[in-house]
Amino acid sequence: MSEELFARKVAARLTAGARSVDDDVAERLRRARERALAGHRPERRSLVGAIGSALRRVFPPMIRPAALAAAILVAVLAGDYWMTWLRVSEMEEVDTALLIDDLPIDAYLDADFKAWLQQDSRS
Repeated sequence: MSEELFARKVAARLTAGARSVDDDVAERLRRARERALAGHRPERRSLVGAIGSALRRVFPPMIRPAALAAAILVAVLAGDYWMTWLRVSEMEEVDTALLIDDLPIDAYLDADFKAWLQQDSRS
């Protein structure tokens, strides 16, 4: 059983048991529950917030803009490298298939296509 499921079952039993107590005790239980839930809620941050927080802890204020620009540049270059690698690997598969003669060269070079384009454009 996961912790979240266990916590929900405990909360349901506490809620059911709290119905049979007097108003003063119920109010104290409600406040204690709210304090416990407030202390337990994880802080939700976005990726940008996490990067900003890391930059504030690591870099002095004068260097932060340059560090942020460098981080963005690294992200863009990494994305470009990844996309280039994907394109090269696709071309590599085609070249390999052509070299081991699994596919004829005419499968990629259609000589009649240009003639069809010229014939279609005249009509």
